[in-house]
Amino acid sequence: MALPALSSPEFITEIPSTKQKIKFRPFLVREEKILYMALEGQDAVEIQNATIKVLNDCILTPNVNVGDLPTFDVEYLFLQLRGKSVGETVEVILRHKESQCKESVTLSINLDDIKVQGEISDGKIMLTDDIGIKMKYPRAGDLNKLQVQEGVNVFHSIAHMVDFIYDKETVYNDYSVEEIAEWLEQLNQKQFTLITEFMNNMPKLSHTVEWTCNACGEKETILLEGLQSFFT
Repeated sequence: MALPALSSPEFITEIPSTKQKIKFRPFLVREEKILYMALEGQDAVEIQNATIKVLNDCILTPNVNVGDLPTFDVEYLFLQLRGKSVGETVEVILRHKESQCKESVTLSINLDDIKVQGEISDGKIMLTDDIGIKMKYPRAGDLNKLQVQEGVNVFHSIAHMVDFIYDKETVYNDYSVEEIAEWLEQLNQKQFTLITEFMNNMPKLSHTVEWTCNACGEKETILLEGLQSFFT
């Protein structure tokens, strides 16, 4: 005998970087299990891969590949998914940043209040009057490539964020990561700073929280950034 089919509600949200509206459903028990198993392993790449898999399973709009989205898009979408799957509020434990008082406070935050903050750039940077570089935000699926580890050239990691090089006549997009890394090493300090500024100013999932300590009466303002801040 066939068992009755269970239906899931559908919700609509928006991808911050593209403003595309997408449909999604809450995650199911089997998908929640995938997330818990990854969290138990405490491996950043495994957690990211599990997050991508669950989002891909739950997003109903065709042709949305979560692994190709910037990391801040994925964090925002997962927050939306978590809100519709578990609950639209999350409790965070806050402590003084610099104080002898060791008191902490638990606050409830509405997930709908948490947004991606910062200007979304087109990534084009002019290095000289004639030569420019088009950067792209780190993709969720590239986390393992972008981590700067011991013995790994930082230019090699940045090379994964280069979309193409261009001048007045040509767009240069046929190259290896190694070739781009070597090309980046030839930049002067001012040119390289323009690229690092693009990286440092990348939009982030963030929320400012103000709270008053019940023990000492001191007022604190704390900036929460990234998924980890909202679930630890």
